[in-house]
Amino acid sequence: MRLTTLLLATPLIAGSIAMAAEAGQRQDNSVGRAATQPLRDTRIRQDKIPEILLLAATAPYSSVNTRSCAAITREVRQLTEALGPDVDVPAQQKGEGSAVAAAAARAAVNTLIPGLGLVRVITGADKAQRRAEAAVYAGSVRRGYLKGLGLSKRCGPPGAPRKASINDRPELPADDDKN
Repeated sequence: MRLTTLLLATPLIAGSIAMAAEAGQRQDNSVGRAATQPLRDTRIRQDKIPEILLLAATAPYSSVNTRSCAAITREVRQLTEALGPDVDVPAQQKGEGSAVAAAAARAAVNTLIPGLGLVRVITGADKAQRRAEAAVYAGSVRRGYLKGLGLSKRCGPPGAPRKASINDRPELPADDDKN
């Protein structure tokens, strides 16, 4: 009875979270992703890895598209489209509400479905996630490599890091846990 209730409640909770995410048109998409996580875990729904990231995963230090500033900038833009903003882009002010909502949604979905880790291994979703994470990492490495080449060729942003980030001095972040 309890398991049946949990199984019936899961789609309702996931659906309401997804509707709430759609209601806030410009809200962070991570709430919606949390709601559809069980579909990815069972491989009913699988996100496609962008081609630019798959290429980066095979050869992150390739000399292809490195001859000119225009070629470097074009590939950096494609990588940024797939990965999101780079660390040299000024942070945009974002409310914590969407991050908290996404974390709560993930926690709710993951606790309502017992044995989800085992399901992920059996369906291959775990392997697919590792492949996607490797592609994202390689894409980040490729973008950093291209920006370094762009800097040496005196390209402008986004084909090279922004001037403000080049002039930054490395600092350790403040430790907020010292209380």
